[in-house]
Amino acid sequence: MTWSIRARLTAWYGLLLVVVLVAAAGAIVVVQDRLALERLDGELERLLLTLEGVMRTEFGEGLTLQGAADEASSEVVAPDRTIVLTEPDGDLLQIWGRPLGAAWRPPIDAEALATVTVGSARLRAFSHPVTHNEHRYVAAVMASLDDIDAERERLLLALGAGVLVALAIATVGGWVVGRQSLRPLTILATQASSITERDPNARLHAPNSGDELGRFARAFNDLLDRLAASLHEQRQFMADASHEMRTPVSVVRTTAQVTLARSPRSEDDYRESLAIVEEQSARLARLVDAMFLLSRAEAAGIPLIREPLYLDDLAGDCARALRVLAKERGVDVLTCGDTEVSWTGDNGLLRQMVSNLLENGIRHSKGLVTVTVTKTPNGGATIRVSDDGDGVPLAHQARIFDRFVRLDARSSGAGLGLPIARWIAEAHGGTLVLESSNPTGSCFIVTLPA
Repeated sequence: MTWSIRARLTAWYGLLLVVVLVAAAGAIVVVQDRLALERLDGELERLLLTLEGVMRTEFGEGLTLQGAADEASSEVVAPDRTIVLTEPDGDLLQIWGRPLGAAWRPPIDAEALATVTVGSARLRAFSHPVTHNEHRYVAAVMASLDDIDAERERLLLALGAGVLVALAIATVGGWVVGRQSLRPLTILATQASSITERDPNARLHAPNSGDELGRFARAFNDLLDRLAASLHEQRQFMADASHEMRTPVSVVRTTAQVTLARSPRSEDDYRESLAIVEEQSARLARLVDAMFLLSRAEAAGIPLIREPLYLDDLAGDCARALRVLAKERGVDVLTCGDTEVSWTGDNGLLRQMVSNLLENGIRHSKGLVTVTVTKTPNGGATIRVSDDGDGVPLAHQARIFDRFVRLDARSSGAGLGLPIARWIAEAHGGTLVLESSNPTGSCFIVTLPA
């Protein structure tokens, strides 16, 4: 059985209170015993002084040791105490007061204050060897500890009852306080259970925003904000992807319908239709590949295969591969910078990053795209791709790395090249930013760490 938080708090509170009360009760009993014993010792000491004073008086009247002891037994009255007088050799002179259950003799060599057991009784004994002129004797007074023991028992009984009453009150009070304290948590749980994907903007409302539950509600709301933003991005991604895929699919379908609507058709007609289908299929395949790459990147499903390479050779290969596309648009691609720029990274992904940046530059350039690879003093490298196009408007510079963003409506791209390039740079521990952009061109810079 699993206890509720309220039950566990009540149990721990009750247990802690019992420990504290028991420790306090033990301390009270110990202190009370010590005080009672000190009080009794004081009484015994005063009684012993009284006995010695009476003995000196009797000696002053010329009585012998035995006679003085006999007279003292009638003058010093203490019915609840036991008084013993012995000779220095231990022979009993006189004993009176409370009877003992067995024979007992005090120590004869030194003063002693101790708890002794005589028969079945526990007694507190105070003895003192006395010398008065030629008379020598040992005087002892004794008191039973039954009263102290009884007082201790009554105190323990009272403290035990008090502990039980306090425990009962603490348990009930702890249960009530726990219920009141945890009620906001129950309210928060009810609010949280009502939040669904259909209403991702709902949030928790804590009764008191300044306490621990208020901080928990704020942290949970921050988590919901992040999840809502992620859900919005996924929905927007699906909507944008559907929009991008609709056009090539519609073109393929329309082409097929038009081709099949009339027959017979010439070979040229079929070739033209198939060429359109092939072009749109290739566009659709590139779009699907890019979407698949981004999806795997977000799910951390693409492990980097790091290997030694030269970034200047990699940039040169990408430039040569894209010069055919550049020439069709009347654009020249130049490479410059340092040579033998060694680095360690995923060759395939880095090639895709540079190719995406070059394709973006070629698409917006008026005649020249330049890729520059340089070493950095700390052992890293930078890759700059610049063009001489019209630049990115200031209002759109913060959006160019978002998915499916195309500033040129006539562009054939899907708006995924720059987001993929930025992810590749960040996956290698680097950054990709728009370094500069103005009406004379734009420059993107990739910074890779050592």
